Amino acid sequence: MEGQNNLWGREKIQNRRKDYSKDFTNFLILDIETIRDTQMIDDIHDQKILKKLEEDENYFIPHPYHRIVAVSIMSIKMPDGDTIFKSFASEDEKRLLELFWEYYLKAHSFGVYKTQNGDRKKAISRFPVLITVNGKDFDLPVIKLRSLKYIPDFPDHKKFIISTYLDRFDKWENDYPRYTMHHTKFHIDIPIDIFNKKISLKNLCYLCGIPVKQEGDGSKVQNYFDNGELEKIAKYCAEDVKATALLFAYINKHLLYETYLFPDMEFIKSLDGDIQVL
Repeated sequence: MEGQNNLWGREKIQNRRKDYSKDFTNFLILDIETIRDTQMIDDIHDQKILKKLEEDENYFIPHPYHRIVAVSIMSIKMPDGDTIFKSFASEDEKRLLELFWEYYLKAHSFGVYKTQNGDRKKAISRFPVLITVNGKDFDLPVIKLRSLKYIPDFPDHKKFIISTYLDRFDKWENDYPRYTMHHTKFHIDIPIDIFNKKISLKNLCYLCGIPVKQEGDGSKVQNYFDNGELEKIAKYCAEDVKATALLFAYINKHLLYETYLFPDMEFIKSLDGDIQVL
């Protein structure tokens, strides 16, 4: 029939979805908690920021002034469902950033290839898909910015993996991700990429019937930190990561018709984060 190739039946749509997502087997759900870097605010002495803080104590300071005090990650590798779920809180921001890049690297899968000399070398076989809520506009920019402060002292392999995160040479992402591009296939920011709006995790979870934020809220992170209650910050951060994973599982089932090979909600509910204060 003329024009048959231009018709989109259910089977054709489902096959195209599977073809699109067939290489997406590794997922990294992440979240950070931050406080104001008061030392940086004092040292830079930006009059505009100082005035804003004087006028409004809840003023949301620019990204470079956010000091990271907790990092949570959930790494899932399909089809086996191999999972790492950890949450770290510390006064040592450098340590937290090193741990983030370490677990970002572990979220990849690896294979072995032979060089022309016959040597066997380790190589990346699968890159992780990042899953966040507002992570494209906050978490990842802050992680990259704050890494600048400590990167001269990072081990070489961590510097290299950061450099791979910044790579942009595969224009169409046929074989290699472009994480820093806003429309990359390798970072699903749920509010932006699915709903085209900035929406809070709490609001999205409420609409999906997912419990969230039982350990306090973001406005209390500074108080927790000042009182030395780092474990509460780590637990709070872990709750956000678990809620984000549940939210994506819900959306993948009900809106995306399981386009992605991602665990179901019951599997995510069964996971408990390893909470660590460093």
